[in-house]
Amino acid sequence: MNIDVSVNFTFTTGLENIAFEKIIEQFSFLVSESNKLLGQHYKWYETGYSKKQALSHLAFDNNKITESTFIKWDKRYKKDTPLFVESVWDGKGDYSSSINYRKMFFDQANRANVELHMVSQNENLDLESFIVLFSNIACYFECSYINADTKGYRFFDNNVFPDRLSVGWMLYIPAILLPELIPEAARVIPVMDGEKQKGTIVVSTEEIFDGENKEHVGKANDIEIKLLDLGFLPLITEL
Repeated sequence: MNIDVSVNFTFTTGLENIAFEKIIEQFSFLVSESNKLLGQHYKWYETGYSKKQALSHLAFDNNKITESTFIKWDKRYKKDTPLFVESVWDGKGDYSSSINYRKMFFDQANRANVELHMVSQNENLDLESFIVLFSNIACYFECSYINADTKGYRFFDNNVFPDRLSVGWMLYIPAILLPELIPEAARVIPVMDGEKQKGTIVVSTEEIFDGENKEHVGKANDIEIKLLDLGFLPLITEL
């Protein structure tokens, strides 16, 4: 059985435009974390008009960017800044994982959006694996949120509030939440950065979330309602 999870987050860094060298450092981190999650050291390729074309352009090997991709992306960065939109994939065909990094021209120059589309047949991939991923991302970036869902939970409007963050399988917010405040959650996990709590992960189901399962959707919906009541489910426009 394929496990197919989308992890989305937004982050900011400093007060100025994100330097190209910093973007490559961030991309390398994302490749490394994706490899850890998937349990293999994949080669990651640039996208292309066809699978054959894409597989001819290796982008990351052993978590490091290749020289050809570095040169190509550097030229695009200089030409299009502050716009920078690039993706890589693992070359696995129809059931492939991908990393999508978007820094848009209409957004703040120090802000970027990331989607990790993780697809695996690894039976060891579970909730704990994604909690580790969320915690590592939250400690590396200054995230306004991190969200994971499956089967188009938000895309098909299964969340309660279309103009606000959705919980889906799990949601990280940079705030301190106590477990007793959200009894609807399967877990409420503090994210520690050293000795200081940086934020909280709220989990809707212990098992892999199914965005088409009415019971799973109901649990996520209940948490969204509770988070709104507590003042911790911001509008998308507030992020």
